[in-house]
Amino acid sequence: MPLAWTSSFSISTAARETLVQVEPIEETLEELAEKAKTGCPSSYEKIVLTLQDRIYSYVLQLLQNEEDAEDVAQDTFVKVYRHLKSFDGRARFTTWVYSIAKNTAFNHLRRRRPKEPLEYHEETLVAAPVAASGDERDSIWTLARTLKPKMFDVLWLYYAEGFSVNEIALATSTNSVTVRVLLHRARAALKKKCRIYEKEQFAQ
Repeated sequence: MPLAWTSSFSISTAARETLVQVEPIEETLEELAEKAKTGCPSSYEKIVLTLQDRIYSYVLQLLQNEEDAEDVAQDTFVKVYRHLKSFDGRARFTTWVYSIAKNTAFNHLRRRRPKEPLEYHEETLVAAPVAASGDERDSIWTLARTLKPKMFDVLWLYYAEGFSVNEIALATSTNSVTVRVLLHRARAALKKKCRIYEKEQFAQ
C-alpha cells in the first residue's frame, strides 16, 4: 500500500478527540466496498471514517492497551484495503472487518511472545485485569472483562456491536451453536458476578 494511504487512515487519539462533521453516508458499506475494489479512494476513506472508532473500541476491549489498540486498528484497515477483492458479500462487510480485527489482535500478541503456545494467546485476549475507579466500577462491562476471553468476546459483539449469532460465528471463526452456548454461559456467569458485586457493595 502506498505510504499516502497509511497516513490518510491514521486514527490517532488526537484525531478521534477532534470533532469532525462528516456528511451522512447514503451508500451501504457493501456498496462502498465494491467501489473501493475498483480503486476509488474516497469510498475507502468513507469506510474508514465509518468504522474506525468501532474497530478501535473493539480491539481496545480485547487488548486493554491504548497504544496496542492504535497499532492493531491501523493494521486492520491496512489489511482490509489489501484484501478488499476477497470480500465476496456472503457476510456483512462489518462482520468481515471485525474478523480481520480479531485475527490481527491475536497475531499482535503472538508476535510479542512467539514461544508461547496458541492457548496462551487465546487466554491473554481480554484476560488482563482492569483497574477501575469511581463510576467505572459500576460498569457491567468492567465485570464482563473478568469473564473468560471467549465469553467476553461474544457478549461484546452481541450487545455492544449488535451482531447476530451467525455474524458472531463468522467474525470469531466458529459456529452458531458454539456462540449460543458461549452467550448462555456468559450471561449466567455475568449475572452471578453482578450478584456478588451487589452484595459487596451493600456490605460496605
